[in-house]
Amino acid sequence: MEKKITKAKVQSLEEEYQAYARRQASDVLQELKADENGISQDAREERLDTYGSNDLHASTKMHWWNFLLQSFTDAFIIVLLLLGTVTVIVEHDALSAGIIYLLACMSAGIRFVQDYRSYLDVEKLRNMEHDTVRVRVPDGSSWKETEMPVEELVPGDIEMIGSGDIVSGDLYLLASKDLFLSEAAFTGEAVPVEKKAGTDARNVNAAQLDNICLSGSTVASGTGFGVIIKTGRNSYLGHISATVDTSKQMTEFDRSLQKITKILITYMVVVVIFVLFVNGMIKHNWLEAFLFAISVAVGITPNMLPMIVNGTLAKGAQFLAKKKTIVKNMSAIQNFGAMDTLCTDKTGTLTADHIVLQRYLDINGKNSHLVLNYAWMNSYYSTGVKNLIDRAILEYGKSHDVPEFAGGYEKIDEIPYDFERRRMSVLVYNPGGSQVSRGDEGVLPHHGERVLITKGALESVLACCDKVRIDKQYIDIDDVDIEKIKQQAEELNKDGLHIIAVAARKSVPGVTDDNQFTAEDEHNMTFLGTVAFLDPPKPDAKDAIEGLYEAGVDVKVISGDAPVVVQHICHEVGLKEEGNVIDGTMLDGMDDAALSKAVENTNIFARLSPMQKKRVVDMLRKNGHVVGYMGDGVNDAPSLHSADVGISVDNATDVAKASSDIILLEKSLDVILDGVKEGRRISGNIIKYIKMALSSNFGNVFSVLIASLFLPFLPMMPLQILIQNLVYDFTQIAIPWDNVDPEFLKQPHQWTMRSLTSFMNVMGGVSSCFDVLTFLCLWFVLGFNSISMQSYFQTGWFVEGLISQIMIVQFIRTARRPIIDSHCDVRLAFASILGIIAAILIPYMFCSLPNSVFVALPYQYYIYLVIILILYSATIEVVKKFYIRKFGSWL
Repeated sequence: MEKKITKAKVQSLEEEYQAYARRQASDVLQELKADENGISQDAREERLDTYGSNDLHASTKMHWWNFLLQSFTDAFIIVLLLLGTVTVIVEHDALSAGIIYLLACMSAGIRFVQDYRSYLDVEKLRNMEHDTVRVRVPDGSSWKETEMPVEELVPGDIEMIGSGDIVSGDLYLLASKDLFLSEAAFTGEAVPVEKKAGTDARNVNAAQLDNICLSGSTVASGTGFGVIIKTGRNSYLGHISATVDTSKQMTEFDRSLQKITKILITYMVVVVIFVLFVNGMIKHNWLEAFLFAISVAVGITPNMLPMIVNGTLAKGAQFLAKKKTIVKNMSAIQNFGAMDTLCTDKTGTLTADHIVLQRYLDINGKNSHLVLNYAWMNSYYSTGVKNLIDRAILEYGKSHDVPEFAGGYEKIDEIPYDFERRRMSVLVYNPGGSQVSRGDEGVLPHHGERVLITKGALESVLACCDKVRIDKQYIDIDDVDIEKIKQQAEELNKDGLHIIAVAARKSVPGVTDDNQFTAEDEHNMTFLGTVAFLDPPKPDAKDAIEGLYEAGVDVKVISGDAPVVVQHICHEVGLKEEGNVIDGTMLDGMDDAALSKAVENTNIFARLSPMQKKRVVDMLRKNGHVVGYMGDGVNDAPSLHSADVGISVDNATDVAKASSDIILLEKSLDVILDGVKEGRRISGNIIKYIKMALSSNFGNVFSVLIASLFLPFLPMMPLQILIQNLVYDFTQIAIPWDNVDPEFLKQPHQWTMRSLTSFMNVMGGVSSCFDVLTFLCLWFVLGFNSISMQSYFQTGWFVEGLISQIMIVQFIRTARRPIIDSHCDVRLAFASILGIIAAILIPYMFCSLPNSVFVALPYQYYIYLVIILILYSATIEVVKKFYIRKFGSWL
């Protein structure tokens, strides 16, 4: 729900940012008492006291009383509180009202304990997730780059941003290079927009200002730095968060629960009205009928549902916490269990995530130090986020003394990597010294020379070259067999090596130290050769994939790497290679109908852009699959957000972590498999309770209606119904800890109303049949068939109804034979035994009280009770077999 915000406030906020955008950088820095070297730690601590933590949620930290109040907001608990209040006001029955209130408080209290404990556990886990920001700090007369917690960022800090970063505070841009930001959170537009330093005098909203980068925007490509002007709740995003509801988006799991709640409440209202009028008309005691109707309403209200749902999800989060997994969205645990398709990237998931440089080759396939030196310079002098390839090149170069030959240069400019060009370039300058040669491999730039160095995907680099270096000769590319270059790369790819190409250009006309260059200058370059890397498969990846297949989860690899490389790794780890590999070009040529078929028959997608990855995920979901997506890069963010379960890792880019539901502190498919099984266990226990509640409630209500029509008295006293419900609810507390049969964990499960309805009708009907059998036994066999004997009849049905409800838990919880083939958790068994004992003892404990609704039953009753319960158990097992045969599953 939106909070009111006046037009004047909006206008004032926009004008404040427009005023910043019009000002010169020096004026902004002066106002913030900062400079381009950053601020000291002492100044930062003072400003933290003044401006507060850079945390939008700092003002919404939850206290125990927040959870206590929230625990009473569930629809079913509100219904119980209303029924209790009506009982006091209309009937003046304090005892019945007290039991109703006790039922509400018991459910709310357990939910409070579970929710608050889960909150504390999640907070502890979130403290393990270290979100940092890169800032400048003073270092003598200059500055150095350092990382610090995002929460400590303050106005006046100089934040440095690059591809994959999330802007951590509202930032006035001081310098930029091909900087493109995604501002979908503010504008709704998915296309990144360019940001650049300088003044902007336009009267547009804050997100459209060229030199303002708003907190929460994500860097699609490029680099830049700027001074922070606002943080936390004072930021533009902070103002938006204060005026709108920021609650999480509802998942399919949440929608299913909401639908079930509406159906049950509607069902309860209809039944209560019907029971009220039937008993009022037949018995002619409207007050008694009214209280009986309220008791029936309490009896058919699954008031433990919020506790069961929250308890199972909380236990799942605690289990995953032991596996070093942060659950950001609790409902995602259940979606884990329903997941039938996992889309994952290759690097770090199937491979060891430690790329090692293997070879650096010229066009003849010989090692070339010139290729290595230029690749090293490109990686070393780039200021964007260092990816695995950059780190591998730098690590290899350090161990082979490359800095000795390629260091000491000055970077003039760069064009960062983006997913359209698929290459990045740096322009470096040799400020002095003589040319350096190494063997017979040619030379690096002479004194005063500039060189533009580009590295990236082979096809992309070749596209900007017009010459090829062969044996120190520069040959026109049209006179060279390009297929030979591609064939060399393909052979390396078949061996599982990842290939990037390197090209250079000795001078860039028109470009000076003060003049930037652009992607348009990436032409007339000379192709030098390729660098090959190996990222070996993880030792446990094959077993993990086999485990996922056994669990009914199809695995699809969606990568930006070359098809041959992806195919090689997938073969090594045992991925089912169904269909042909689909690359980005093929994907663009498919309409939705063709892609809909292709995603079902293909498991390997290569050379995909971020939006192409998202398109595959969206199509799988459109085809009815529950999709999990695992990724860690900025290019994975759209897919992480679109998937039913977005899974990232602790060392992922900020935008990837922000787009995910679950964060792994260890990137492993084994952890995913654990999450799948835990999600299914949670789903199984929730569905157990819902099916128990639906079938029991439906059967009881149908039995009450039959008894109301034919008996001269109420089939059970209102107080007996309330006590019965209280004891039964007590036995359900342990359901979140219950075991789930291994076969249930082998396949994904999705909730359907058809399944719930069919189960309710079948099992509710069986329950009602044995209630009628109990009525007949009490009336005709035991002779409890007069007004004077009504207490015996009511007590008899109380005992039978309560024991049968508790027993049915053992039969519904498993598709196997209960107790013999499937054992419940010891806590559930203990609670059930206590409940059955209570059902037998309660009549004897309270029969001597004045005006008691209970009587001591004769021993003959228990003989017939045992017979009925045995027949009931045998019938359920027979019905279970027919039900599974007809509907395919039990839960």
